[in-house]
Amino acid sequence: MRMGIWSRGIAILSLVVAAIPGAAQDRDSPKGSPGRDVVVQGERLPSPQAPPPPGITVQSDRIVNRTLDEKAQMFVRCAPFFPPKVLRRAIDGQPNRPTTLLAMDSFIRANQACWPDMPSPPLPPPPDLASCWQVYTVTGLPVCRSNYDRGAVLEAAIARFAPDAALTAQEVDEPAAIARLEAREKQRLLFAYMDEKIRAQVTQCLVRAEPEETTRMVRAHGDAALQTQYVYRILDRARHCLGNPERIEVEPLFFRYALTDAFYRWVVAVRDVDSLLPAA
Repeated sequence: MRMGIWSRGIAILSLVVAAIPGAAQDRDSPKGSPGRDVVVQGERLPSPQAPPPPGITVQSDRIVNRTLDEKAQMFVRCAPFFPPKVLRRAIDGQPNRPTTLLAMDSFIRANQACWPDMPSPPLPPPPDLASCWQVYTVTGLPVCRSNYDRGAVLEAAIARFAPDAALTAQEVDEPAAIARLEAREKQRLLFAYMDEKIRAQVTQCLVRAEPEETTRMVRAHGDAALQTQYVYRILDRARHCLGNPERIEVEPLFFRYALTDAFYRWVVAVRDVDSLLPAA
């Protein structure tokens, strides 16, 4: 039994986001112009521990999710072997294709000393390390470990190879960029499961609705609490992408990876390139 795009199935499509303002911008008076006030404009970031906005709830059973996320982050911080060619296949490849899974599997095996809980030899055959390793929550619902591993690798790859990646409202509203995104996603998702296609559609809508906030979320890489606040905010502001539900339930640690993936697809389309990663 495989776990789909949402760690608890399409039920999580009752989704996500809270108030997380952008950093304040200072407008200082020119040097040599005494008497002028300094005007600070912008919104204050809420506490990283701020609760979700009204109508958004966090899944109650999150111990397993937090553990998987911590292990995934530990892996990418430790991994010394970061081959662009392998990462391109893992990140830009078609979901569920053998070549895509094998690329992620080989990346894990090349850095297996950094992968928490690596099974003792003999290791499972490829591409098992990139497949859905199910971990069961207290309530008995399975969560795919691979979703967190792949998401953490994607975040780290963007931070390492494309730290300048960003989106603006003007860019995501450009008809040519929209057409490129649709054409490429149609091809990329040929072998995707239905829930994966739904995730892609929903998160790409959310990114298009809040491109600047998504950029801030991605650039907050390494600060999971702050990223969670951006997740809440994006979902709260773009509820129309979810059908304007009165109640949204989300697992924010996993959902930030879904948003990061959609952000990556949008940046590739806007820049009209094959990948944000170097070829070698």
